[in-house]
Amino acid sequence: MKNAILIFCVTSLTLFSCQKDDSAVSPDEEAIEQPKDSIPDPNLEPNPQPDPDPQPDPDPQPDPDPQPDPDPSVFTDTFDGNGNLVDYVTNKASALPETVRVAGRYRAELTNNQNNITLHYNGHQGRLDAKPVSFPFEFIARNIGIGTLEDSQIAPGDNSDPFIFAGVQVHVEDFNSINSSHVVVGHRGGTGFTIEGKNTLNGSSSVNDIGSNSAPEGRADIRIVGKEDRTLMVYWQLPNTDFETVDDNWSLYRNDGLLPGTAPSYGANVYVGLITYASGSKGVPFVGTCDAIQIK
Repeated sequence: MKNAILIFCVTSLTLFSCQKDDSAVSPDEEAIEQPKDSIPDPNLEPNPQPDPDPQPDPDPQPDPDPQPDPDPSVFTDTFDGNGNLVDYVTNKASALPETVRVAGRYRAELTNNQNNITLHYNGHQGRLDAKPVSFPFEFIARNIGIGTLEDSQIAPGDNSDPFIFAGVQVHVEDFNSINSSHVVVGHRGGTGFTIEGKNTLNGSSSVNDIGSNSAPEGRADIRIVGKEDRTLMVYWQLPNTDFETVDDNWSLYRNDGLLPGTAPSYGANVYVGLITYASGSKGVPFVGTCDAIQIK
């Protein structure tokens, strides 16, 4: 009986171990299925390599210090271009007809002084190109003086003791009234390369200067200040051709800023502008020149 039971168990165990397990798949019989998205498409380009971290743009160079805007209270004429002077009131234009703008400068060619037609002295009144202004005011002429016909920035010599000048004049409103004040640069006879000051009262002039070789280039900056009481204070300096960026260094005319003799009694309004003139024929021809004017 025991032997029969043992034979039965051995037989059952053998049959059970010989049954096929359908859940197992041999690697040799079937590939393992992969997700569709994981299979590379041979028609697609490989993913590009990502760009390296872009370098940040360098900081732009800061702009140089901007120039300040021009002061709207200051009128400036730099005589740009070529041609006639623009918006000036002219007295006795025929006395000095070749007065124009050339390459950014005032240029007055004085080639004829017959009968002292250009002269400003005593009863003589030559050409004046002026702006109407009211007291108080400040008028500056930059790099004003005398030059040769060939080069306005080279002064003619003073060997012949000529009287030749260019500068600034203040004139009463009535041009028929011979009352004015002026400051000019040039040669005053035996006093060369100087600055001359003059008051003309009712056709009678008083004149002096600041001495020989005070303006060695034959040019200077001239500044006339019309004060509240309608009197004038005069200053000068050697040319400051970089006046837009370089500070001025003014000196009072003859240490006190006063012109000689008795000044005219000016009204509230006057004309202030540029003159070029000679006395006699020595030193003629020459040119009067100026880089710019400023009115405050």
